[in-house]
Amino acid sequence: MFPEGGKVLSGVSPEEFLLRLSRAAEVRLAEPMAQHTTFGVGGEAAYYVLPEHPAAVGEIVGLCRGASVPHVILGAGSNVLFPDRGYPGVVISTERLTGIRIDGPYADVLAGTRIGELLVRLHRVGIHSLDFLSGIPGTVGGAVAMNAGVPEGTIGGLVEHVWAVDERGEISLLDKRSCRFAYRDSLFREERVPILAARLRLDGPAYDGRALLARRAESQPLSSRSAGCVFRNPPGDAAGRLIEAAGLKGFRVGMAKVSEKHANFILNLGGASSADIRKLIDIVRQKVYKSFRILLKLEIEVIDG
Repeated sequence: MFPEGGKVLSGVSPEEFLLRLSRAAEVRLAEPMAQHTTFGVGGEAAYYVLPEHPAAVGEIVGLCRGASVPHVILGAGSNVLFPDRGYPGVVISTERLTGIRIDGPYADVLAGTRIGELLVRLHRVGIHSLDFLSGIPGTVGGAVAMNAGVPEGTIGGLVEHVWAVDERGEISLLDKRSCRFAYRDSLFREERVPILAARLRLDGPAYDGRALLARRAESQPLSSRSAGCVFRNPPGDAAGRLIEAAGLKGFRVGMAKVSEKHANFILNLGGASSADIRKLIDIVRQKVYKSFRILLKLEIEVIDG
């Protein structure tokens, strides 16, 4: 499973690479990605690693870059699609990078902390400025990377700074401007910069999390296997509206289906393959473009193996 058929990469043999990797974190070989994504699809990752502290992430990233081994950061797997053939490199899970420290008007949060866990902790001290994230199943790191939120507010608007891993595998501190937050986008997503932790301001306006969660439950298929909204909304319009207007609600490829409840969701009905989902994505984009001359951009992260 070592990239490039087990050849020595940059002077590092597969055995030496695995030894160095295992010194930094627990390593699982040939780990099925279907077990770690909300879509429930994806083949085996050559190496699935579980660092327990931020410094280990830097070590792993530095090792991968030095050995020319592809690598990707994975949070809760709620916004990602892995290929059926698997991933030939290192998947770095933030599952064990959890922790919250409230410091006056700020919260320092490790990247693997679940959004729901953060909201519960904030509610205990009467803070509701992040409740616009209610119902989002991902991690804080993933939310920051994609600048998650609603029309009323996004997490990027509350970021003070972010601890991340630079190109040398060292920990760097980035201010808000350096993060380049935009609609469902940021430096971390554009350049795949690994997030370790974020300092979030808590002094924003309060939101009614229950009302927002009820609104999501009413309009979105939250109980089905999906990766959330597949496409970004184009300026002045909604991807779901365009997909529905193109007559694609309920359209299927294999066991993958455009949701009849919200057309911007693709569902795994049970046994869908990544190829099914990718083909359905392509059909949706083509039909929407043919109908409206609008090319939908992906909101989910599609990983190529």
